[in-house]
Amino acid sequence: MKGNKFLRKRLKAEQMSQVDLARKTGIKQQTISRLVNGVTKHPSRDTALRLANFFQVSTDEIYQQ
Repeated sequence: MKGNKFLRKRLKAEQMSQVDLARKTGIKQQTISRLVNGVTKHPSRDTALRLANFFQVSTDEIYQQ
C-alpha cells in the first residue's frame, strides 16, 4: 500500500474525508492528499504534530509507515 498507512487507516476508520480532516486540523487538503497517496513520504514536523494531536497519538505513529 502506497502512502501513509496510518493516515489512510484512520481516515477510513473515522469515515472522514481528506477535506474534513483538513478543516479540523488546519492542514491543507493538498498536503493530506500528498501524504495519503505517497507523493510526500513523510509529513513535516508541524503536520505530524497536528495529526498526532487530532488523532490523540504520538508523532511516532504518524511517521511509521
